Amino acid sequence: MYDLEIRYPDRRAAPVEVTSDVDQRVASTLGTLHKMYDQNAWVALSLQLNWSLQAIQNPNLKQLKRHAETQLRALELAGLTEFESQQYGWPGDSEEVTVAVQTLARCGVERAHSARAPEVAQIWVHTTLGGGAWDGSAECIVQWINDFTADPHCADNLGKLAVPGATEGHLAVYAHMSAVPWGVWRALIDHHGSGVVPQGPPTLPLPITHLWLFPAPGDSTGMAYDPVVGWYRFETPEIEQVGS
Repeated sequence: MYDLEIRYPDRRAAPVEVTSDVDQRVASTLGTLHKMYDQNAWVALSLQLNWSLQAIQNPNLKQLKRHAETQLRALELAGLTEFESQQYGWPGDSEEVTVAVQTLARCGVERAHSARAPEVAQIWVHTTLGGGAWDGSAECIVQWINDFTADPHCADNLGKLAVPGATEGHLAVYAHMSAVPWGVWRALIDHHGSGVVPQGPPTLPLPITHLWLFPAPGDSTGMAYDPVVGWYRFETPEIEQVGS
C-alpha cells in the first residue's frame, strides 16, 4: 500500500508515496544525540567552562561521552579555551594538551570553544552537516531528483504508486542535508530569499507524475512539481492538505 492519498471532489483519488534521501548513519547519530542528551548537551561537574564541540557528521558518541570531560579539563588546566584539531602547536605545547586534543579529534571533534559557565558547566555537541558553494539557482534540483527516482532503491516506491486506474502518482521526498548535494538543500530552503524554482521539468519515471520536496532539517516549507503548473513553492497549510 502507498502511504497517503489525495482525495479530490471531482475525480479519482491519487496515491502518495513518502520517501527520503538521507545518510542513515548520520540520521542515527543525530537521533542518538537528541535521545541521550537534552539539547545535545550534558553536565560536566569537573569543568569550569561551558564547552561547545563541533564534530564530524558521524562522531563516536560513546567514546566522546567517555573522554570529553577529562580531556577538556586538561585543556582548562593548561589555560586553553578553544582549539582546532588540525592546528599545529598550542599554548604551552605540553604533552597533556597534545594528548587531550588528539583524543578529542579521534572521537570526531573538529574544533571547540568555551565560555564562562554561569552555574554548572555543560558540554554541547554539534555535528557538521552539509556546506559548500551555491550558485543561487534551483537547477541542481532537477538533476538530483532525476537521479534519485531512476535509482533502483526507488523501485519499491514506483511499485506502490502503480495503482490500476490512477491518473496521478505523487512522490514526496525528504531531502536531508546529510545526503543531498548542498545546492539542492540550500535551494529548497530559499523561500526567504528570491524563492527560486527550477526552470525546466524533471524526467520522472511512470507512474510518478507529481513531486513534493521537503528540506530536512527544514522550516515547514517545500517545493512541488505539477506537470500542468510546473514548479512552485508551498507552505505548511498545503502540506497539511496533502496529508488529509
